[in-house]
Amino acid sequence: MTSNVIIRRYDRTFDLLDNDANGVLEEKDFTDLIEKIARATGVQQGSAKEEALVKEWGNCWNTLRDLADANGDGRISREEFQQAMAAAYGDHAKLKERLVPGLEASFAAIDADDDGVATVAQFEAYLTAWGLERAQARAARELLDSDGDGRFSRQEFVNGWTDFLLRDDAECAALLGPLN
Repeated sequence: MTSNVIIRRYDRTFDLLDNDANGVLEEKDFTDLIEKIARATGVQQGSAKEEALVKEWGNCWNTLRDLADANGDGRISREEFQQAMAAAYGDHAKLKERLVPGLEASFAAIDADDDGVATVAQFEAYLTAWGLERAQARAARELLDSDGDGRFSRQEFVNGWTDFLLRDDAECAALLGPLN
């Protein structure tokens, strides 16, 4: 059974993914978010980074649609999303298989100089593309920058998202801002 904390995280994620706030997830929500992430992180149009971001987030959408779109209408309701997230991302193996490539493409977008480390300022830009306010993004960065040096690695980024989706405590809940 999925805990209340995790369901609230799924709801928060759904709300941020639903770019047009129409109450359902559609492919356009994902493509709009990809565009916002690319522009906020300085990814150049037509670059290999943008192509990887589009490809991997497209794969995430296709996987989610395949898992969640119970009625086959090409749209995912909040309930369908919650059920699919609980089923698909309820264990680390499935999470890595289905989500990590998209996270790695996101990290590559954040890591502007390709040195394998991202700054908290770059992460804040990424989170504001998701729709978080600057103050929320600043608070969320502490989840990844545990040593306070202002930087974090690809693995810390992936681990932060994995914890956000799987951990059953309120500590890592702030990655996408406050839970409703």
